[in-house]
Amino acid sequence: MTGNGGHDPVNAISEAAATGVVAETFADIRRTMGIPLITSIWRTLVAVDGGLDATWRATRPLYRTGQPEAALAALVARAELPEPGVPVGRLEAAGVAPEERATIQAILDVYNRSNGINFLALTALVTAPAGEPSDYPSAPPLPEWPELPRLLEQHDIAPATWDLLLAVNGFGASPGESGLATLWRHLAPWPGLLGVIHDGLEPMQASGAIDRAIGQVMEIAAVEGARLAHHRAGPLELPAAARAMIANYVTNPGLVARMVTLGHGVTGWLRRA
Repeated sequence: MTGNGGHDPVNAISEAAATGVVAETFADIRRTMGIPLITSIWRTLVAVDGGLDATWRATRPLYRTGQPEAALAALVARAELPEPGVPVGRLEAAGVAPEERATIQAILDVYNRSNGINFLALTALVTAPAGEPSDYPSAPPLPEWPELPRLLEQHDIAPATWDLLLAVNGFGASPGESGLATLWRHLAPWPGLLGVIHDGLEPMQASGAIDRAIGQVMEIAAVEGARLAHHRAGPLELPAAARAMIANYVTNPGLVARMVTLGHGVTGWLRRA
């Protein structure tokens, strides 16, 4: 289990490698979405000729309405999210110092925001409008993000921790899924945290509770996405390969829906400490 399995999609460019128009688009995505990093769907779309530019031009107006983040807050409030069934107090015994909790929470918040509003806005992109157009009150302004620790590569991570990452990554994953969700890799500096999360979620995986929660999140997202689709600006023109990639991203329960479900579940658990 310590081989090369569990990685970003093979066609995903890193932010550091982006240049020219791609780098400029990434910068606009970060500004518009209010995030300090680019998650894999945007980096993977670079591999489709015209995919990144066309998708961002189509989706940017949706983000500018503020409705995706408001719809995400509604989703989180309605869903029964799986929280690790262990005391948060175990973290300190597992080597997580109290002063490190703020950094861990910031990492979770960044990925939860990015994954969540991508999930809803991109669902709206490939879904026919239905229901009443979303009209949520505007979300409050975001605080400044703290500087996040560097995202470690596999060669920077101890083999035992890498195995633990892959084990956590298996919760809610689709059969045959080899991609390692970047959120878990960003938490690699805290193997004790990952161990506690693993122990807390493992019984929920075995009972099917995680899969049921992902299913509920997908049902809510489908409704919210159809309401958001009313806000699309004009006819949708996407390369066929980009549209297929996005449709798979939002309808495969083992992809972004899984990380929205688990990321917010872990956050709720951590915040109730």
